[in-house]
Amino acid sequence: MKIVYIIGLILAHHCLPAFSMTPDPGEDDTYSTEARLFHIERSKNRNIVCYDLHADATDKPDEKSPMSVYWVNREEYPGKQGSLSYIQQKLAYGYTITGSQNGVITIELNAVKGRKITIEQNNQKYFCRIEINQQPSTLSKVYVKTKTSNSLQVEYIDIHGYNLETGVLITERITP
Repeated sequence: MKIVYIIGLILAHHCLPAFSMTPDPGEDDTYSTEARLFHIERSKNRNIVCYDLHADATDKPDEKSPMSVYWVNREEYPGKQGSLSYIQQKLAYGYTITGSQNGVITIELNAVKGRKITIEQNNQKYFCRIEINQQPSTLSKVYVKTKTSNSLQVEYIDIHGYNLETGVLITERITP
């Protein structure tokens, strides 16, 4: 898997399948929404990038733009939302749709090529399915640790989610 240089960023929060999940211990308020699929936290600051379901008129994921991606400020102006810049969308926080079949949309995050994520529905709730440690899981959040000497280079990425069979929290660390 190739991890691209990032402009101070990367991956995840809240996808709820059929079972109940609790937030990570000590997790700060992420200003979650009913449409939240996951969010990205970064070591650079406490602000997060949120990925919410973008539905069409029939309440299904929009096939051309299935997610709304935006910043949530958790420092200077807590709760204030902002849009991504063109460069942030293209190089870091954007995504590419790689497939769509029977209501399931497959995407790939621009910053982490090769990691397949599917937007699926379970019991009327949409969530993101991803393999974490080779186990089918829901994606809840991604934490990106950048190098202290160069905040444009990634030291590691932790992908957090919940095992789809057991509901147990699972984490995988990816190092470039």
